[in-house]
Amino acid sequence: MESMKNVAIKTTMEFDVSARDLWEAITDPSHFKKWYFHIHHFTTKVGESFDFYESEARKYLHHCTVLELEEGKKFVHSWEHPEQSEGSSIVTWLVESIDSNHSKLTLTHEGVESFSDAGPNFTPENFQMGWDAIIKNSLRNYLHLIDKLHFSININATKEKVWEVLWNKESYKIWTAPFGEGSHYKGDLAPNARVHFLTPNGSGMYSDVMFYKEHSLIVFRHVGGMKDCEEQEIDNESRHWTGCFEVYRLVEINANTTELEVEVDVTNAHIEFMKKKFPISLEKVKELSEK
Repeated sequence: MESMKNVAIKTTMEFDVSARDLWEAITDPSHFKKWYFHIHHFTTKVGESFDFYESEARKYLHHCTVLELEEGKKFVHSWEHPEQSEGSSIVTWLVESIDSNHSKLTLTHEGVESFSDAGPNFTPENFQMGWDAIIKNSLRNYLHLIDKLHFSININATKEKVWEVLWNKESYKIWTAPFGEGSHYKGDLAPNARVHFLTPNGSGMYSDVMFYKEHSLIVFRHVGGMKDCEEQEIDNESRHWTGCFEVYRLVEINANTTELEVEVDVTNAHIEFMKKKFPISLEKVKELSEK
């Protein structure tokens, strides 16, 4: 078991933008309010502080003091939760240039073990999960011009029936047909499993199951492309979308009604296609579930 002393959370990702653009995205409020938090009095001046809440509900006050700044490269600030804990930690944003069109961000959050007095929402595991989502999903989507689409539909059936329609391999072929006749998947749906989403000719993509709760929630993280039913190395095309998420959530409205919610990360080139096809597919899920 990892010691609770000197716990350091670390998240690293490369982006298809210059180091300058990456730096602006993490230090300019006009940029980061679109993918991070809305911080009204943000500053990068050493010795000055800024505060923010996670949401409009004003839950979880964050108090941060700027400790170090190396323009274009390094930004360090404290991170405290004064309403929940007496602890204090340090966040470091490190930007590195790979070439003129590629850069790397390394985020390190040290001292999160000091928040142990704040309860189960402040565990190192939760901080790691949160930073991974912020950097590898929200920031990546913003920089790579990837949008998150939301779809939902109410179905007159139980969660169990809707789940069966979604992931039974035969009914899956039916409701995904609007995306392409013969669409299917190979692999088992389970935590940390690898799944292949395929067309009849063996192309498609491979994805990892990041979260799985039967009859309630499944989260896929898309990794790379398929060719002739074989996983391909990440290339220039797949590099742009690798790490995108696709989420299916079932919410019980009452004993015989279920809301199916879908969130999907989509590149600009596929937004209109997904907006057109997903509602058709969800209607097919409804039809099959209500039989």
